[in-house]
Amino acid sequence: MSKAIAAFVINTAAGASLEAAVAASIDGGLDHGIDSVFVTSDQTIWLIQSKYKDSGSGEPDLGDVSKFRDGVTDLICGHWGRFNYALQSRRSEITAALNSGVCKVRVILAYTGTAISDDRRNLFADLERAFNQTTPAFLRCQAFGLTSLHDLHLDSSSAQTIEETLILKDYGHTQEPYRAFYGRIEAKRLAELWHAYQDRLVDRNIRRFKGTTTVNKGLSETLENEAEHFFYFNNGVTFLCQSIDELHPRDPHRGNGKFRVRGISIINGAQTVGAIARQPLAHYDVKPATVMATFVCLDNTPDGFGDQVTQSRNRQNAVDMEDFAALDERQTMWQQTLKMAGIEYIVKHGQDDPSSLNSCFSARELAPYLACTITSNDWPDYLIAAKSDKKKLFGRDGLVATSDPLRHAYDHVFPDSLTAKKMWRITQIGRMVIQKIRDRSRAETDPSNFSTGTLPAKEILREGVWMILHIIFIRLQLQNGSDLYINSEEDNRLSLEVDLVANCMIQVIQAIQWNKQARSVFENKTDCGTVKNRLMAALVQQSHRGN
Repeated sequence: MSKAIAAFVINTAAGASLEAAVAASIDGGLDHGIDSVFVTSDQTIWLIQSKYKDSGSGEPDLGDVSKFRDGVTDLICGHWGRFNYALQSRRSEITAALNSGVCKVRVILAYTGTAISDDRRNLFADLERAFNQTTPAFLRCQAFGLTSLHDLHLDSSSAQTIEETLILKDYGHTQEPYRAFYGRIEAKRLAELWHAYQDRLVDRNIRRFKGTTTVNKGLSETLENEAEHFFYFNNGVTFLCQSIDELHPRDPHRGNGKFRVRGISIINGAQTVGAIARQPLAHYDVKPATVMATFVCLDNTPDGFGDQVTQSRNRQNAVDMEDFAALDERQTMWQQTLKMAGIEYIVKHGQDDPSSLNSCFSARELAPYLACTITSNDWPDYLIAAKSDKKKLFGRDGLVATSDPLRHAYDHVFPDSLTAKKMWRITQIGRMVIQKIRDRSRAETDPSNFSTGTLPAKEILREGVWMILHIIFIRLQLQNGSDLYINSEEDNRLSLEVDLVANCMIQVIQAIQWNKQARSVFENKTDCGTVKNRLMAALVQQSHRGN
């Protein structure tokens, strides 16, 4: 697996063929911490140390990283005798690159874990300082953790990176600790970008353009009636980019700056740009408008920094907790897996979300169904949230109060063990049960001698539908079936179980004088526990009578 990671980086980042990427491995005894070596046609030497971590967390040992640093130093200094035959056999190729006068060295630590600590980064910083004194940017070190490796995969499998020349007015910049530029950009230019790239422009955004919302309608009205005030009324747009370079000629007063920007993606302000693009381009020739734009360059930033920027920038606006699920790389994995089976799974929400539900579902629809599968001691919290406040199911640290019992809900509802097939089966079961109970609730009538103070069956079913689904998930376990789609036999079992559980629940609840509405019963943790215990006992008795 470690060799595969090294080959993957060389193939996707260095542009080597698969065969050359595999052949680049020197992993073995006396490799001096260097697992793969590859020299590109432009005389760039790629030196890779790769570590596979099955857990997907943590970082390489400090000793291994120190060994890698020493190996890079010895290679550049020509201490060939310290290396194995696999590397020595490439001595002439490496030496020719080092003597070319245009050589660059890329030192890559690739591992399937989380961000590395400062002590590892300091080793790389020392290496860069040592070899860049006479030739700036000769050697560059990077850590490719799990997030960066995933981004490499997406970049290699998606459309070509967006690269554009842009003008910023009255611009400013910062270079430390990471590069960023900001200034006013013409609304017309943003509209041109949207028309050219559309959803690709917001690939890293947690939301797509949402169409005619109250906020977006206000943006359109300002562009139509007060275009000159748009800059003052709008928060602006934030871009992430892979690189940004100022072009000639340069303005010493920074009134106008011309920039070549590569790898553009809007991470905050998609609604602004979408609203701007709704106007025809000719509109801005008559009513020009400008927008504050910020470009954050990810070159030489820590692993996962782009996601941190995205989360932080969006926390400052009215963003639903559900929208942050779009930053979870597992959601993308599930989405791509389901797409291969012809099923569309929506994580980002926008105006072009499909209306057909036959082979389409969303994270928002799925979350309450998943909550009903939870059987740990805190199951009532999840069941009540599924019924009354579904947004809480996306709770995570930093987004909700530390005292909230559902502050870790997202990781509990969407665990690592969840599979794409199970997600789709759970959705089908949830839809079937919810629809059957709602249909029965509408048709339910209580007898004429119905006693005062007893909860009506119609209300019990309407308010208790999530409890019924919870019980059915526990009893039938159909969510763990082997087929992608619920078959006719399973559908029949569901129908029989829905009737059985519904009848038992009505009997159990009507046997108690609650002195409260059905809604209050199913939104109270203690009452939910009482109902579940009595209902499960009644179902066992029913089963014994049936036998």
